[in-house]
Formats: sequence, structure tokens, C-alpha cells
Amino acid sequence: MPLTDPQIEQCHDRYLREVDRYAKMADLVYNRCIDIVQKKLTIRATVQRRVKSPSSFVEKLRRPDIRAKFDTVEAVFAGVSDLAAVRVATYLESDRGAVVEEIESAFFGANADEPKVEKKDDPQKNYKATHCQVYLGEGDLTNGNENLVDTTCEIQVCSLLAHVFNEIEHDLVYKPLNGTLSDAENELIDQLSLITRAGDLTIRRLLAETDERHKDSKGRFQDVYDFVARMRTLLGNDVRFSNNAGQLFEELQGLNVHSPEDVDRVVTHSGLTLEQASKAEFDKLKAYLDGSDRGIALEEGTSDVLLAGVLRTHADRVLDRHPTGRGKGRPMRLVQIAKAYKQMIEQPVVAANPGAVAEAVVAENG
Repeated sequence: MPLTDPQIEQCHDRYLREVDRYAKMADLVYNRCIDIVQKKLTIRATVQRRVKSPSSFVEKLRRPDIRAKFDTVEAVFAGVSDLAAVRVATYLESDRGAVVEEIESAFFGANADEPKVEKKDDPQKNYKATHCQVYLGEGDLTNGNENLVDTTCEIQVCSLLAHVFNEIEHDLVYKPLNGTLSDAENELIDQLSLITRAGDLTIRRLLAETDERHKDSKGRFQDVYDFVARMRTLLGNDVRFSNNAGQLFEELQGLNVHSPEDVDRVVTHSGLTLEQASKAEFDKLKAYLDGSDRGIALEEGTSDVLLAGVLRTHADRVLDRHPTGRGKGRPMRLVQIAKAYKQMIEQPVVAANPGAVAEAVVAENG
């Protein structure tokens, strides 16, 4: 039996009582997505969040197709997935997949399973978006977030241009104010679809040209994208260098390392180039971490290579800037890596040859 008007009124009243919970969920997911695009992937993207307004919620429930899906108030709150929602709109369509992968790693699905991910691409309509239904993990459900157990958030990932097309098409085609669209309107929507495709190529070329111009810039880094463009060239030009670069860039600013020249002074030594010195430290630290159970892994070709080079001289300063301990929460990834580096250099024999140390201990103890 479809939802009745009294049931819809009950849904409205309940939502008014619980809307703050959904707002908190949207804020937490939003901040996590900001970290993904700005610090983990370091890609150009916008992140927005919203909570469905009570009036929009009621309007949705009154639609005949939605009414028919539910027969109880509980079913509504278990089945409506976008009361809390976040949108990640990347500058480039090609970045969508990387963002979705990180979302799958950062969140959980129902019953602590993997998030539900649905790619909703329609080649004929040019609708391109991936919808991820996410829940918080057990570690995030503390310190006042206990009421978010079983609360879900929908994350939509698409390109900026696809978002514009999606919104226009949705408002005109799926929410027609007065009848069906005319032939002329449909033709113009098709034309907009072609413009969207061409625009994505234009943005790709524009960003490539901007990176090319930044490569030859001198002096201070203007922003994280300038940092990536210049340092990537000096460290082998791997396209993955942008991964984890956001956090590293912020740390370098705090360490008063503001230019390639500053980075060179911090990292290079013994006649090695910047790339050689960084890679040498990276290889040592990666081997150390791979042989431990710390749950941290360095990523080949990314800015982790430069981070390792910086830690040779600045591990102590990084740790001084980020004190850890009881009540301070889990330290960010960069700090965990700095701590591991310091422990590695303080136990060089263990890192190089654990078996030899064990033999020495046995001999010493008779």
C-alpha cells in the first residue's frame, strides 16, 4: 500500500527532529572528501555538501513513484539514501575513477561491507556520474558521533561540466514544469551534450599547458598545483607525483621550504641529485615499512619519494610540529611516516639485517 498523507506528515515530523544528525554526517563526509581531493590525490575539484530540506523531503515523498516504494515510516528512512549528500565535481572527467577508488577505501558500506558504488553513465544522454553510498567506520563513531551508527550519506562524483549538464537535463527533462519538452528543447540539450564533451578536452589541454608553464617558473611555489608541476619534473616526471602531495606541500610551508631551491638544499647531499637522494631514502624507508606491521605503505612514483628525502634532515622538526599522545587522536599519515623514519634510523641494524641482531643478542646472553 503506498504511503498515506498522515504517514508523510509523520516522516516530516521525524525528519525535523533528526535533520541535525544528517547535517553532521554530511559535514564529516565532506571533510573526508576534501582531504581526498586536496591532500591525497591533489587534483582540481570542488566539494559541496547539503542536507535535504524538510520541504524537499516531503515533496519527494508525495511523488507517485516514491509513494509506491514505501508503506511505513521506517521504510522511508531506511530507503531514502540522499538525506545527507556530498558532491565531488572534478575538473577532469578522467579523475572521476581515482576519486571513487579513494572513497571506497575511506568509507564503509552497510554492515561494515564495502560501499555501494553505482556508475550511472548514459552514453545517449551524456549523463556521467558515479554514486557512492557510504557509512562511517567504527573508528569514526566515537567522541560524539555515536548517533551516526547506520546513518548513510550519498556521494556523487562527476566532472564539473557533467554536473552542469546533469543539473540542466534533470531540471528540464525529469522535472518538467509544464508538459513534455519540445523538439527544439531536446535538440538544444543534445547540443549542450556535445559542448560538454568538447569542453572536457579543452580543460584537459588548458591544465596541461598551465603545468608546462609552471615547470619553468622560479622562486616560491604559488600553490600546491605549482608545487606538483615543478617538483614532478625534477623527480622523474611521474604523473602519480600528485598523490599525497597536498599534505606534503602544507608541511613544507610549515618548515619554511618554499621553492625548488629550498627543497634542493634540504634533500641533496654527497653529490647526489635531488631525484637520487630522494629515491635512496625512499627505498630504505619502504623496505623498512614493508617488513613491519605498522599498516603504512609508501607509494612508488608519488610525492612519498620526496617526503622520504625531506625526512633525512627534517624528521625531528616534523614530529615537533605534530605532537602525538593520549587524547590527540590518530596522527595523520605524514606524521606516521616521519615517526617510522626516525625509528628506522635509530635502529639501522634492525632495519638492515634483523637476523644478525637476533644472533648477537643470543651470543651476548650466552
